[in-house]
Amino acid sequence: MKFNQIEAYRAVMLAGSVSDAAHFLNVSQPGISRLIKDLERSIGFNLFDRIPGRIIATPEGEAFFKHVQRIYSGIQDLESAANDIANLKHDRLRIASFPAASLDLVPRAIVRMNSAYPDLKIRLEVQNSLRILDLVSSRQIDVGIAAFPVDYPGVILERVYEPFCKCVLPAGHPKSGLDSISLGDLKTERTIGIAEELTIGHALIAAGSESNVKIENIVETTSAYAVCRMVELGMGVGVVDPLTASLFRETGVVALEFKPDIKFGFAIVLSEHVIRSQAMDKFVKVLHEIVKLSLGPTRLDTLPIAGPPSVPS
Repeated sequence: MKFNQIEAYRAVMLAGSVSDAAHFLNVSQPGISRLIKDLERSIGFNLFDRIPGRIIATPEGEAFFKHVQRIYSGIQDLESAANDIANLKHDRLRIASFPAASLDLVPRAIVRMNSAYPDLKIRLEVQNSLRILDLVSSRQIDVGIAAFPVDYPGVILERVYEPFCKCVLPAGHPKSGLDSISLGDLKTERTIGIAEELTIGHALIAAGSESNVKIENIVETTSAYAVCRMVELGMGVGVVDPLTASLFRETGVVALEFKPDIKFGFAIVLSEHVIRSQAMDKFVKVLHEIVKLSLGPTRLDTLPIAGPPSVPS
């Protein structure tokens, strides 16, 4: 038996005539008749009684049709399953993000993924970067977004971003009209600092030591968001990561370039041993696009470590 023979037979059974079946399959009537005769020769019994002007299924033809329909039902199930897989209907995506990226970048990527694939199940955890690397390495998480340093066994850096930190000032501050703020400019300011144990705080202290500039913070915190909020309320100025600074664009906070340059590195990380799913690839692509839009190409240094993500168009 050949598939085109079965297809011709099924079309006649459904259409009720050879002419209608030929029209449906866009095949000539003699072609339909030949295919059915070849099928009958193959299976060893007649499927139809030929009456002048009509064709009627034999009892054997009726019985055979029930089996054919079951086969076609299975094919339709396969088509449905393939469609579900292509649309990530039964897939899930586990994401872990460090706090600064979880405030805006990752939620926007998740919203875009949900819009395109509403049946995709997504879980987001907000963790510190070391914990994220551990979760990715042990494959408890599919995609991680972690701040530097990200050197960790079993983890690959899919995308690396190194934007520069910003100095945030209240709107109307005398220095808010400058192109950039230097470390020396902060000597006379009420500064709200990032704690020394964090990357930015440590980098500022190191920069101050090199320049012989000592900054006395009136408040120290481990939260860049808290720094920006206190700046918004007029308490002082601060230096924060650009991800958090971008959240306050419309709130009366001015973010200026800060000198010396202090990089705030972060990366999209994947397990070295994971078999990548469509959901992972698509999310990496979406998140990468959002990072570029948010931070801007002139202020963003992106380096694909493991090559560009393989994302079906």
